[in-house]
Amino acid sequence: MKETDVIKMEFLITLNNNIVIQRYFNVRDYNPQARSSMELYQYLRDFVEGFEYGQKMRSVVYLLENKDEIFENQSILQTSNTDGPETFNFLIKVGEQTICHRILDAKLFPPKIRYTVDIRQQVKSVLKDLTDIFSDENFVTSYMTYSLN
Repeated sequence: MKETDVIKMEFLITLNNNIVIQRYFNVRDYNPQARSSMELYQYLRDFVEGFEYGQKMRSVVYLLENKDEIFENQSILQTSNTDGPETFNFLIKVGEQTICHRILDAKLFPPKIRYTVDIRQQVKSVLKDLTDIFSDENFVTSYMTYSLN
């Protein structure tokens, strides 16, 4: 196999400028059409929706378990690293070029939840799925009458 047949990519989740998780992965037989495919769009959309749902469920459990403390001291929910907006950024990069970026408002979740994200158990399957998408040959690259390129 030639060295040029393998492309190094990056999967990155950040909370503002703080890295939550960063993984590099190699894609053999990289297909550049994958960048503008419905498959990539739908996969990342579904991943972010699943991530958001998981954080909501963690928030529910946290709020129920700590309801007495929160009721007595509501400032527990007001602690934040920043006064401005906080966002989760989901990125896929090739080198320095970002080819896919989704954003989720992090202030939807209590500070205890948004600052303790742990998706290590999911990462292996995410990287495998992304590798499969980027090395696939057939893509849907149009939506209705619009080209996704």
